[in-house]
Amino acid sequence: MKKLVLLAIAALALIGCENPQNTVNTLTKEIAQFRATPNDQSQMAIEQSFAKLDRQIEELENKGKTTEAANLRSQEATLRTEYAAAKVAKTVQDAANAIHGVGTALKEAGQSIGDVFRGSTNSSE
Repeated sequence: MKKLVLLAIAALALIGCENPQNTVNTLTKEIAQFRATPNDQSQMAIEQSFAKLDRQIEELENKGKTTEAANLRSQEATLRTEYAAAKVAKTVQDAANAIHGVGTALKEAGQSIGDVFRGSTNSSE
């Protein structure tokens, strides 16, 4: 019975101590997904994962594991750069969609005006 309790405590301890590399891997996947289909929900998940990774790195630094923390900070910086690039690509795509929408609206307006003039020319004949 005592062994069972110790195993349960050990399992709970492992659950509480998440591996920061798993967070890095999660961020990598989340950023790739955001790049493919950018949306607000993905952005929130990425921001939460970055906050989690920051906490994990701080914990390592507080424990004196500076080499591991520095390695993770480097990976985090790379991921932040990739995320920023994905956000810029989303912004450019949003702008292109908006410009396309304005162009379409102008084209339709021009056609409507042309139809009005053609109609008035036909009725004056």
